[in-house]
Formats: sequence, C-alpha cells, structure tokens
Amino acid sequence: MDFCPVLPGEQPGTAVAPPPELERVLLGGGGAIGTGIALILDLLRVSGELAVVDREVFEKPNVTSYSTGTLAEAAALLPKVRLIAARLRRIAVTPFHGTVQDAIEAVDTGTLPWPRTVLGGLDSVSARHDLQRLHADLTLDGSTGGPVGTTVALHEALPTGPCLRCYYKADHTGKSAEQRLNELTGLPLARIARGQEPLTEQDLEGLDDQQRQLVRQFLGRPVCGLINSPELGGGTDDVFRPSAAFVAQQAACLVVGAWIARSTGLITGPVRRIEYDTRFGPQPDQMTDHWAPVPECACQKDAALIERVREFRRTRR
Repeated sequence: MDFCPVLPGEQPGTAVAPPPELERVLLGGGGAIGTGIALILDLLRVSGELAVVDREVFEKPNVTSYSTGTLAEAAALLPKVRLIAARLRRIAVTPFHGTVQDAIEAVDTGTLPWPRTVLGGLDSVSARHDLQRLHADLTLDGSTGGPVGTTVALHEALPTGPCLRCYYKADHTGKSAEQRLNELTGLPLARIARGQEPLTEQDLEGLDDQQRQLVRQFLGRPVCGLINSPELGGGTDDVFRPSAAFVAQQAACLVVGAWIARSTGLITGPVRRIEYDTRFGPQPDQMTDHWAPVPECACQKDAALIERVREFRRTRR
C-alpha cells in the first residue's frame, strides 16, 4: 500500500532539503509502527546505517495492519527484521532477530553497535522499559492506543529524564504475556521461554484435549507473538488490538519527523510528548506538552550508574 503518492519536493515550486543520514540509529520493533517507519524512510530516500531489533516473525494477521509485507512472506514466517531490511533499499540494515534484552547484551559484548538514537515502535510497557536501558542519547517512541486504537503519540526520552520509564509506569499487578499464554494454552513457562523455537507435535504432550486442539493450529510457528494472535484473543477488553495501517503510519510519521527535526537542529529545547486522535487530526495548540523527570525513577536515582554504562558503551563502538 502507498498512502504517499507525492513525495517531498515533487510538487512544483517546492524545495525540500534532503533528510540526514542514519548514523548510530536503532529501530526497536518491526510491527505496525516499525514497518511504517521503514516505509517512510524508504520513501524519503534516506541512506545510512540502521540496526533493527525484533524477536517475532511476520504472520498472516499482520498483512492488513503493517505497511509492508505480502501473504507469501507471511506464509514463509519471515522474521520481521528481514522484512524491514528488504524494504530499506538504500540503508545498510543490521537485522537483529531477538529481544531488546538480547540486543543490550550484544551491545555490551561489542557485537552490536551502541546506538546514539533509538526509534521505538513497541507495543508493551515492559519492552519500552527495556528499550530505555540501551541508554541512547535520544529515544523517540511512537505509540497507538485509545479505546478504538486511533490515538497516536510520540514520547521523546533522554537518559537523564524524562525517560520511557517516566512516561510509562510499570504495572506490577497484571500478569505477564508469558503467564497469560501459559494459562490459555497450558504450555509450560519453560517452553514459552524458548520463544524462537517452532511448536511441534511433542509440545502437545501433557496438554488436555481442549488445550491440544487450541495449540495444534499453531504448529510450525514460534511461540513468541502467539499471545497477540486473534485466535487467542477471546474478545476480552485487555487483548492486544493492532491498529489500522494508516493510524500506525501517523505514529511512524511522528517518530521520523522528530528524528529529522532533532538531528538537523530544526527543533531544540526540552523533549516533548505529542498526542492526538487521528479521527480529528492534529490540534497544534493542544497536542504537545513537556514532562519533567519523575524523582523516584531510575533515571534520577541511578543517574551516576547510567552515565558509567553509557561511557562503557561509548568505548565499545
């Protein structure tokens, strides 16, 4: 799909400076927002280098809500990082098929470059908190949400605060995705932890008849990402609902626009939180505010330790 038939600078009488190159940038999340970011970077003919981190594979339900990807690629269960790498024709992509925690460990061992800028397109609070632990100079987090999934937002975060943990409070009362998947399917937590391994007939052993019937339809698919499958939704209010592609693309526009504005100096000053409902469009006088760091947040209490970690990662290069 292509919702941008006219590119910047193509209209008569317009002159648009080329976007900057990607330098020490990491994209966290290859879902609806992540593929939207990839689409926009490709349309803008951005070049440079980009690391892409995601642990999941592209599946059939993703085809209608993502900005890139075909039914054939869904049938092949192509890793989302590979899907994005194929779209970014002018960018040297380092695809990292794993969790953000895995990426952090790779950064600290020197096998993955430490990013100075992080573009976020994740869909959970815990994943965003992990993304913050990369301690990049600037993190630009895009999100969709609201009761009908039409609200989009941008959170600009700093290692000195406000960070993503200031913006997104951890919910210690709810069950983790792994616990919910265990309850829904009967799969042991130890098996769920091996999320990259495809389900086999052997995994059906020990399940009751109802659980076996439910899990059988996922044979051949990795465990990771199953909790977001429509087959496991059950119609509950707290189930993950992917937004329409055009909604996620607007969140992606906020992220890419902020990256261009901050990296070129077009926007300076305090970091911002921007939010609006796509049903009504941007409201210039109402959608931007500034947050102060939360005093009890780790970015404030552990500021000296965070700076030591950042200094260590700077030396790894």
